[in-house]
Amino acid sequence: MSRGRAERSLTPSCGDDMARNFSKSFYNSAEWNMVRNSVLLRDFYLCQNCGKPATEVHHKIHLTPDNINDPSISLNMDNLVSLCRDCHFEEHRGEHGAGRKAQESMDGLEFDANGFLVKKL
Repeated sequence: MSRGRAERSLTPSCGDDMARNFSKSFYNSAEWNMVRNSVLLRDFYLCQNCGKPATEVHHKIHLTPDNINDPSISLNMDNLVSLCRDCHFEEHRGEHGAGRKAQESMDGLEFDANGFLVKKL
């Protein structure tokens, strides 16, 4: 594997939102690279959703500016799963749909009977 290809694979590749500014240095760190490779080996480089070849490692608990420096979340192999690019995209697509709605609800918002986002009463 060429150095350029290995470097590209360190940062998430499911779009610009995946490698936000707060996480770019993390995804380029030696620690992440070591854990990422260990997860891929553990999972036999197979997507744990569909069985296709895995190229990406997904955080089950998504990284945020508040938890990225917590190795029990960011580097914990129990919080990581190997996925193919398509399944990883689908996991994060929810951030802009149902997954994001759930997060907003936790932040003092909820959806009313008409589907509008309103402040919790």
